[in-house]
Amino acid sequence: MSWRDAVQPALRMLLQPETRLDPHLEMLRLGAEHENIEADGIVVTLALGGALVTGTLVSTDTWERLHLRRLGDHDDTLRRVVRHAVGHLDEAAEKRRRPREIDNRFLHLQDVTYRSGRTTHTLPTWRGPISAVSGWTLGEPDED
Repeated sequence: MSWRDAVQPALRMLLQPETRLDPHLEMLRLGAEHENIEADGIVVTLALGGALVTGTLVSTDTWERLHLRRLGDHDDTLRRVVRHAVGHLDEAAEKRRRPREIDNRFLHLQDVTYRSGRTTHTLPTWRGPISAVSGWTLGEPDED
């Protein structure tokens, strides 16, 4: 997909003020999903229910690949089952001659730091509902 393919969804977001999604955050999500947009390396910090989640935005495909790899570290059979199911979705999308639809309800991050109070955890990947984000900023918080 080209950057022009991302323009229409972005315009729809900006022109629908009744939507509950933040159009600027949605544009970042769209950028991460389109391979022709230089959205690599964009770090965001999300406020979610009193916690801060910081990480690098990645596409659904990248997140799925990383997720499957981690599943395989625990159970190769489970990884094969999930990969087979995802393969069926990809095949169905190819038969329709268009890419599999991306579920726009979720944000995907990698190299994540989760902060809640004085507790900090690092995670390899994170997937969360965009509707749960109560605030966000580019970059990460300073270490205090």
